[in-house]
Amino acid sequence: MFNRRLSFLFIAALLVMTSAHAAEPSKWAAGYDAATKTRFIPIELWTGGEWDGSRELKLTPANLSFGGGAKRITGPVPWTRPSTGETVQVYERNNKGKKQLFTLSSRGDGLGRVFDSRYARDCVDEVKFPLGLWKEEETRVFDLSCNDGKLRRKITLTIEKLDFSHDGAPHSLQFHWVVDDGKRPGTDMHYTYSPGRGLVSLDDD
Repeated sequence: MFNRRLSFLFIAALLVMTSAHAAEPSKWAAGYDAATKTRFIPIELWTGGEWDGSRELKLTPANLSFGGGAKRITGPVPWTRPSTGETVQVYERNNKGKKQLFTLSSRGDGLGRVFDSRYARDCVDEVKFPLGLWKEEETRVFDLSCNDGKLRRKITLTIEKLDFSHDGAPHSLQFHWVVDDGKRPGTDMHYTYSPGRGLVSLDDD
């Protein structure tokens, strides 16, 4: 009888723990507020890494292969900006010989390139991927100074779908990224990212 009572208590406790765990929202779900249509977008959505739910933006370790293995993100590693001598932490993104380095903007509102092997261009505080708190359908415009002020660039970023399911992956993000009014190829893009997968879709207007 005593053993049966212990077994009953153990099963009851296990059911309570299971129920509590099932009711607990995931970290990704907790990052979205449906009432205000706002979402905290962490760096791990871009890197495909595991997110601990923290709202502190920091460059956590990344080692993600995607695009059928053709693309890879690793880092962070230190990199020295040639124009200023400043050393910053960056992620390295490789795609079939194309190399890009990304870092956190000084405002903490996005990740942007500090190096791209295709161009001799150095822009300050570029935003290629939104970070931190954003709202559904929100648009932000970034005016960039490049090449020591010799070049100006304008980026317009609009959140199209803040929290949705894409190809079976919940809490995905879709946004529209336009640079210099989208006048050239690759400057008017729609990006979709999913937790654990990183970039899953891109379309050029």
